[in-house]
Parts: sequence; C-alpha cells; structure tokens
Amino acid sequence: MLYDIRPNHLGLLVELVRGGGLVILVGPSYSELDSWLTEFHKEIVTPPFNLNELSKRFEKRFLKNTIGREGTLYLDFNVEMVKGFEPPLPSNREVTETAGNLFPIPLYNLCVTNEQRMVLKILESLIQKRRWALVIKANRGRGKTALLGLASVALLTSRSRFGKFKDILVTSPEPENIQPLFDFAIRGLKALGKVPEIIKRENLIWELRLGNRRVFYRRTLAALEAKANIALVDEAAGIPIPLLLGYRKRFWRAVYSSTIHGYEGAGRGFSVRFLRRLREEFKEDLVEVEMKEPIRYSLGDPVEAWLYDVLLLDAEPAQLEEEEKKVNLEDCKYLSLDRDKLFLEDEERLRQIIGLYVLTHYRNTPDDLILIGDAPHHSIKAIISPQGKVIGALHLCYEGESLEAIEKLPKGHMIPSIILRYYPHLKAFGNLRGLRIVRIAVHPELWRKGIGSWALKKLREEERKLDWIGSGFGSSPELLRFWLKNDFYPIAVGPRRNRVSGEFSVVVVHPLSRKAEELVVEISKEFRLRFLESLHDSYFDMDKETAWLLLSKTFGKVKVEPKFSGSQRLRLESYLKGQVIYEGASDSIKALTKAHFLTTKEDRLNLDEKREKLLILKVLQGRKWESVSRLLDDKPSNLINLMKETIEKMAEYYI
Repeated sequence: MLYDIRPNHLGLLVELVRGGGLVILVGPSYSELDSWLTEFHKEIVTPPFNLNELSKRFEKRFLKNTIGREGTLYLDFNVEMVKGFEPPLPSNREVTETAGNLFPIPLYNLCVTNEQRMVLKILESLIQKRRWALVIKANRGRGKTALLGLASVALLTSRSRFGKFKDILVTSPEPENIQPLFDFAIRGLKALGKVPEIIKRENLIWELRLGNRRVFYRRTLAALEAKANIALVDEAAGIPIPLLLGYRKRFWRAVYSSTIHGYEGAGRGFSVRFLRRLREEFKEDLVEVEMKEPIRYSLGDPVEAWLYDVLLLDAEPAQLEEEEKKVNLEDCKYLSLDRDKLFLEDEERLRQIIGLYVLTHYRNTPDDLILIGDAPHHSIKAIISPQGKVIGALHLCYEGESLEAIEKLPKGHMIPSIILRYYPHLKAFGNLRGLRIVRIAVHPELWRKGIGSWALKKLREEERKLDWIGSGFGSSPELLRFWLKNDFYPIAVGPRRNRVSGEFSVVVVHPLSRKAEELVVEISKEFRLRFLESLHDSYFDMDKETAWLLLSKTFGKVKVEPKFSGSQRLRLESYLKGQVIYEGASDSIKALTKAHFLTTKEDRLNLDEKREKLLILKVLQGRKWESVSRLLDDKPSNLINLMKETIEKMAEYYI
C-alpha cells in the first residue's frame, strides 16, 4: 500500500489479505512525519488554520503500533526495510457441520465455514414459525453477507408450513454493500440449475427474479413501505435505530446482520439499543448467532489483530461496576484533553472515548481518527468519573472567524456556510468565532442522568470568549428535545431527508456574545419564515412532533400581525360566523397561523400542544381531515370544532 492511503481505504484493503499473507506499507520514517503531507491532510485543514498547524498524532501512533508487528512490513521512503516477524501460516479449514434437511444440499456445499452451515440450519427451523427474528453478529470478513445471499436462495426455493417466500426484501445503508449478497445468490441459483433474471440500476444489481418470485433491494427508508414475506437487513449497525424499530413492527420474519467491529466502526449501538427491544418483544422467537470464524485467515490472525489495533476497530467504552453507575456529577471532572498525550501515551483513555463515539453514533469511519488526532481545528473534551473512567465525551470543531475564507472554501465550516447559503443577507455570522459539536456521547449505562446537559453547561462556561456554540444532527424528536432543553435554537433544516436515516438534518445554535445574539434573533426569524413556507412542500410529510418542536423554540422578542390581502379578512370573519366552512377560508386561516408561529414564543398566544399540532398538520401541511384525525387520535368532527375555537382565540389575540 502506498504512503498516501487514507484510514478508510486501509481498512478495506487489508481485509483482502488472506491467511499467510503480508501487509506491505510504504511511507515516511518516524523522523519525517512532521513534514509529510498527503492530499487527505490538505482536505482536513481549513482557514483560519494552515498546514503548518497540522499534527501527525494519528500517524505517529500508527507507526508505533506497526513497526515490528507480525504480518507487516514497513518500508520508508529511503527503502530502509523495517521488518516485522515472519508471516503467519495459512489456516487449514475443514467444514464438518452436517447439512440440514430442508434447504437444498448444493447450498450447504457452497458454505466455507461450519458457522455458515449452522446458521442455515437455524433458519430451517425458524421458518416453520409464524413470527421470528434472527440476528447474526460478526466482525468483518466472516462471510455473513455471502451467507445472506445463500439464505435468500434457500428461502426462495423452499416453502414453510405457512407457504412460499415469494418476495424477499434486502436492505442495507448503500446498494454497493449488498452486491456480494446478490453475487452469492446467483451462485446459489446456478448450483441449483436455475438462471435468474438480473435487474440492474447504474450497473448495480437491485433485483433477482425467478418466475413470480424475487429477491429485491430497497434503500433503508423505502424498505419500510416494501411488500415482502421476509426482510434481510444487512449492516444493520449502520442503520438508525428508529428505522430498525420500524422494520421490527413491519416485518414478522426478519434476519438482521450486523458488523460488531470492522472498518465501518459501528455495531454496539445496534447491540445495546435495538437488540434490547427485540429480546423484549420476540423472546424465545429470537435467535442470536455470533460468527467468529474468518473466511480468509485463521482465528486470531496477527494481520487482523494489527488492523483492529491501529484503527481502534475494537474500541469499547469503559466497563462500569454497579457502584460506579451511581454518579454524582459534582465528583466528576470536565477536562480538555491533551491530544498528544491521548494518542501517544494514554491508549486506554483513547479507546474509551472512541468506544463511546462508536456506540452512540451510527455513522463512524476510521477517517474520523485523523480528524480527531491531526486537525488543528478539532478538539476533545471528556467527562471523567471519580474512578478515572471516561463516562462522556465531546468532539468539537472550531468554525467561523473568516467570512472571506468561508465564501471561497466553505468546507469545514458547516454552520457558517449553511447560514450563508440560506440567509445571505446575514453573512456577517461568518466572521464570528464558534464551536460546532460534532459528537456528544454519554456512557450507555448512564443515560438520562443529566450528564450530556452538564457537559454542555460546562462547555458554555468555558468558552465565553467565543461567539456561539452549535451542532447539526438528524432530527428525531428525542434528540431535538435534548438540544432545545439546553437552550440551543433551530436555525436551519435540510431540504431533503437523509437517504439512510430518513431524517431531516437540523442545525441548532446557542449564542454566547452580544453580536451573536443580535444575528441569531434575525436568523431565528428567517428560519421560521422559510420553514413555515415550506411545510406544505419540502416538509409536507414531516412528523408532527418534529415540526412542532422546531417551531416551539424561538430566540428574541417579536410579535407579528397577520397580513391579509383582498377579501381574506372578511372571509375569516365569515368562517368565524359559520357562514363558510374551513375550506372556504383556508387561505385566511393560513395567514393567521403564520403570524402565530412567526411570533416568538414569549409573545405568542398560549395554545396547548394539541391545538398547535392541529394547525401544523391541517393548515400548514395541508393534510386531509382523515389523516389529521388519525395522527391526533381524535374524530374529524371534534377536530373541526377545535379548529374553529382555536381560530377564534387567535383572531382575538392577533387582529
């Protein structure tokens, strides 16, 4: 591998090495690291910082954990070989697990490990039940995606006492992820003497058809609406928990395959949060399997051990004793961590921090390690328990300070660049100095104890010299409540749903300086205006809870009068007198509703949550009464009366 390879690519390429093979790396010597630059280094440094401020903490730790390791050879630029130990011997694999009785024998013959055969046999027994779930957990390179391909063919060509599986859904964060699944499904069908019809999109397989039966792929959000007899969910750890919970309700029969560790750097969030729900609901109808036997090399292979070490793929949060779970925040420490010490001396603390990030965020990659370690504008804060363990961590990114630089190169300044894009007349925000919270993580055994809020309070106190603190995230109601509760104000919502999570991205800001407060008053007002005008279009299907929360937190003090044109006000009066129905005055009601939500919270008419959600669903999103009735769990006739009562109060207050 060449010296300029990035961590993400390293993880992918090394896993191609078979047992008995070597990893040969070419790069600078330790003494030359400080002056060594790659294209990736140039990408991660943003103004007002420069390349001279870049630190090579990741690379120094990488070399420290590579030189002399078994199964690796490191060559520096001067071609002075630094030799590791002799390469390991390839494994002698013997498959002894017998085939099952239901699925075709040729499919068992395509299995290359005993564990693959064992899982197929488990699936044979499960499909005789009406309702079940199978969870397959494994590190990378254990053949679980290939197994899903063989399993799809086994299901497609067999029948249970409940009938045939004609429509087998496959979903995964990206269609590229499941190409090996389709490859092995094709192999399995060929082994059975069957030739499927292959349907592709953009040169990727999306569907295999065999007569009136099919195995088909849908993206994670679209999968919720797919009609299928069974769902195969690959790389479930990379899918947000709300979507996984949706699959649990939607599909009575499902296989969830999850990487525990690997280059994705995800999996524990799936294990901790989703599996708990599955166990509670399915009980004895849930089977969990962990596949440990590698396909390409022997168990405990030194090359795999080295890869997991240098990329921290097996990092875990601290193990807490029962007594340690009774946390008193006054006894904890909030620390700004020295990254030199963290990467080169304090391996255990680094592992605990990365373990927390991986556990609480479904999207992590090894590239993040270079950002955390090397980038001059990134930093780490940690909450340390009295026992010295990491129970919370913040990953921060410095943004702003140079409007001119941001206008030329917005990358790396997420929040200022979003403000420039949506509110160009308020671009002075780009000159302010701020911190974006990239990640905030709390130990899973200490959730809902106020640790995250305490960390934000400490951060605000410490960074008083800055102008603002902000963050961006997928807009689940639970997460929104956390940020709003801590006095962060919504200033932007992405125009499209994330294609993996199905969530809209939200940006929130907490102003620290007077200048920031003045600008955030205007930005908050502009945000509400843009959001209100888009609820019938871009956000027509946004859930009522998220929409209501986004409109419930305002900054500043503004009361807005409704703007009526033509006969709108007269028709509103006719509606209130009962002379026209809602539909006859909907435009007038909308003008009044917009005035209500454009007004800041303190100056707004005090309406209860149900009334405001009714206004959002019916007036702003334009849903039908039947849909509003279902979403608010009330009869249409009751809601029609409630609407009129609400508009009467609003007219009296705002007009």
